[in-house]
Amino acid sequence: MENTTFAQSNYSNDYNAFQLSLPLNLELKISSDDEVVSFLKALEGVNLSKYLKRKERRGRKGYDNVMLLKVILFARMIGFSDVRSMESLCKHDIRFMYITKEETPSFMAFERLLKNYLINDIDHIFFDITQNIGEIMDIDRKIQYIDGTKFEADANKYTFVYKKRIVNASKKLFTKITEDIILLNEERGFNFPYHYTYQSQEMGYIAQYLIECMDNNGIDFVYGKGKRKTGIQKWYDRFLGYYIKLNEYEYWLAIIGERNSCSKTDHDATMCALKIDYYCNTGLSRPAYNAQIGVSDGIIVNADLFQRPGDSKTFMPFMERYHEYTGEYPIYPMADAGYGSFDNFMYCMTNKMELCMKYTMYAKKNEAKFKKKIFNPLNWKTTEEGYKICPNGHVFNQNIYDSYDESGEYLRIIQKMGSKEKCEGCPFEDECCKSKNHQKILNRDVVLEEMYATVDENLSTEFGKELKKQRSIQVEGAFGVIKQDMKFTRFTRRGLKNTKMEFLIVCLGYNLRKYHKYRLKKEKLIQSKGILN
Repeated sequence: MENTTFAQSNYSNDYNAFQLSLPLNLELKISSDDEVVSFLKALEGVNLSKYLKRKERRGRKGYDNVMLLKVILFARMIGFSDVRSMESLCKHDIRFMYITKEETPSFMAFERLLKNYLINDIDHIFFDITQNIGEIMDIDRKIQYIDGTKFEADANKYTFVYKKRIVNASKKLFTKITEDIILLNEERGFNFPYHYTYQSQEMGYIAQYLIECMDNNGIDFVYGKGKRKTGIQKWYDRFLGYYIKLNEYEYWLAIIGERNSCSKTDHDATMCALKIDYYCNTGLSRPAYNAQIGVSDGIIVNADLFQRPGDSKTFMPFMERYHEYTGEYPIYPMADAGYGSFDNFMYCMTNKMELCMKYTMYAKKNEAKFKKKIFNPLNWKTTEEGYKICPNGHVFNQNIYDSYDESGEYLRIIQKMGSKEKCEGCPFEDECCKSKNHQKILNRDVVLEEMYATVDENLSTEFGKELKKQRSIQVEGAFGVIKQDMKFTRFTRRGLKNTKMEFLIVCLGYNLRKYHKYRLKKEKLIQSKGILN
């Protein structure tokens, strides 16, 4: 009998199946230096449930809103922003499974939380969590470094609407309307009034009257090839076009409001010059929002969005927002030269804040190149009384008249100063004096000059120099982390409320990252001291 030998084994050598063996307690698999540990410690003592109370309803109660908010904040802390990524993380990431207690909410659960709850209460949540982190880290709120940047809106870059263009087009259209009303009155014997400006409603009344005239005379509307319009129908079509165009202009002017522009895709976005050109940072215009932050000891203690491109007008509402939620003002609000205006300095003095913001010519006036411009009044010598002395020795101590500027929040008085001697015959007249009457007039604001002198004195001390250095480190560094490390350069939502909510969540993620590094550094320092002892 012949024996049969099997050379091949009856199983596969590359069999790699394994048995899932998660522990009953997920906390055992999480390292003590993980981000989620710092995250949960930062939220200890913060009562978030008072802002996220779910309305009573029948049927399924849904997920806990506090738990959903923790998932959103932790996802932003580690670099995730979209709700679909959060849904996936809750199913596969052990840290999110620990936060959710192994529940698996869908992306719509997070979206409903954002739309129904966070959009209204995100300000309170931001300041509560930030204040809790600040108390743990013992930050100094007396010093606040302030700066702003632009983030591109979720809008098409070619859908811009400019107020100036609409105003200029309206003026040309008003001239045409006036000419046509005069011709219509002469031709048809009507008595329609004409003036310099018009509203769409007036054009609508004229078009409606022309329709009634056509009905009374039995004239039908005709359109299309081979059809001849009557004279009155031609007038009707023309004034109907005026009505449609003026209505469009009024619609966009109402949306723009006090701004200079807006976007058709996102009406709340304003056209701003963004430094997005890779080669020369030329400042291409894009729909964007002006984001302002205030940083104390590396923590963003205040954040807000504005619809104006410049930073100067944002300072006062930004500080009022901080005072509204914290009940205090910073003693040293340190900002760059974009904030150093007359109104902002007066506001600081009114609310007992030190003058430490730079002003427009703070750095330039000390440059060697600028000092060579001897005909610039900023480089002229002054008398003991503060009057300017020109290069030819003329003292500008004659107050010609006072100018009152009421355009800002505070009344500003500007003195127009001249000298007894006229500039006619002066060897420097061609370079220094451009006036036709041979008399140079200088603007003098005594109050602003005193505030500038206070700023120079405050920033010349060792403490002031440290403020200038820390401003560029802390607040500009914060924007660098948000844009580069956290990859947030463009909003994904539309409308001021939605984008503000998105930005505040980003700032909370930044603060939580900052606290995590602080905790690790502190624990490492404690361990090193223990080893040395």
